Amino acid sequence: MTIARRSRPQRLRPLAAFPAAASSYWFGIFPLVGGELRRWRQLADAIPEPALRRHAVEKLTEEHVTAEGAAAFAILAPRRRRAALVRAVVAFEVMYDYLDGVTEAHPTLANNRSLHRALRAAVDARAPLSEDLYRHHPHRDDGGYLVQLVLACRRGLAAAPAAARVTEALVVATERAAEAQSLNHAGRGDDHRALAAWARASVGDDQPDLRWFEFAASASSPLGIFALCAAATLERTGPAEVAATASAYFPWVAALNYLSESLVDRADDLRTGNHSYVGRYDSERELGARLGEIARRSVRELSALPCSSRHLLLLAGMVALNLTHERARDAGARDAAEAIRTAIGPAVEPFLLMLRMRRAARRLRATWRAAVRRCSRAAAGRRWRARRRRWYAGDRR
Repeated sequence: MTIARRSRPQRLRPLAAFPAAASSYWFGIFPLVGGELRRWRQLADAIPEPALRRHAVEKLTEEHVTAEGAAAFAILAPRRRRAALVRAVVAFEVMYDYLDGVTEAHPTLANNRSLHRALRAAVDARAPLSEDLYRHHPHRDDGGYLVQLVLACRRGLAAAPAAARVTEALVVATERAAEAQSLNHAGRGDDHRALAAWARASVGDDQPDLRWFEFAASASSPLGIFALCAAATLERTGPAEVAATASAYFPWVAALNYLSESLVDRADDLRTGNHSYVGRYDSERELGARLGEIARRSVRELSALPCSSRHLLLLAGMVALNLTHERARDAGARDAAEAIRTAIGPAVEPFLLMLRMRRAARRLRATWRAAVRRCSRAAAGRRWRARRRRWYAGDRR
């Protein structure tokens, strides 16, 4: 399908919204994320079972940026409702990442499905929490960590005025994500026939050009869930707005999110034997063409939403987060990354600059800390040698 190109004013419109959105995020939302992540780190450190504690701590340490990205959806919410929304989406993303690690370690379908029932429970207060989510897992004592994540998400959503009107759409999205993740992790090596069969059966009649693995990738992404949570904070949200938001993010935006992450992770997936969605394409040329097309479809869908400039900024920020990763510059990923960047347009440029500066600052800070540690060790060595010399001098006297 050929997508009509946007006019230059349309492509530049999100840039006009960037200063206000960036200010809202860095000065109002980002500090809230830090507090939430510190709270979850304290609870993760207290998990009694060592294997579960390791998964929780590793995810919070290595993938905290995904929670920062989830919280960015609070730029769509009224200022007075942002704290509750941040609490909900950060808890959901932390839970999503934790379940990803726990189910990868013990990837039986029964275990995956049981644990991923927590996703629906987090957005639907009607879902029971009394059942043992870990009943098919060899380790069970998480000290209430998973249930606390579910309850934090519920409490954050309960404060939203349109929460009841988005619940059914959230149930559909979370159950779809749970099944996609469960089948993906249950696959052995290259055997993902069950995932492929489910995805082929689930592709809608209005999505004839969507390939099964692109559908599975889009089903696995939580971006649409975060957009629906943000819609719940708006009093004007009704059935039409819920349907528009859900269809705008799924499948195209969600697919772009997950496939661009898969592009960055491809080398690691090949090394570890994990399923690579982008590895399903027949060639690098096809990979670049499809990701460019999916990016153009994503832009078109989001452009039709209210506050489209902020939705497009969220898309650009998500894309930039992956494109600034060092592995996005590898030969196999470079052409696809450039196709995505071209399709998104100028809105991605300030994010690329900002994220590159942030990564450079982190490297500089790490270098500085390493230098300080070396100087401290050297100073400690000099003090020890000086004491030893004084001791020898006193002993000879």
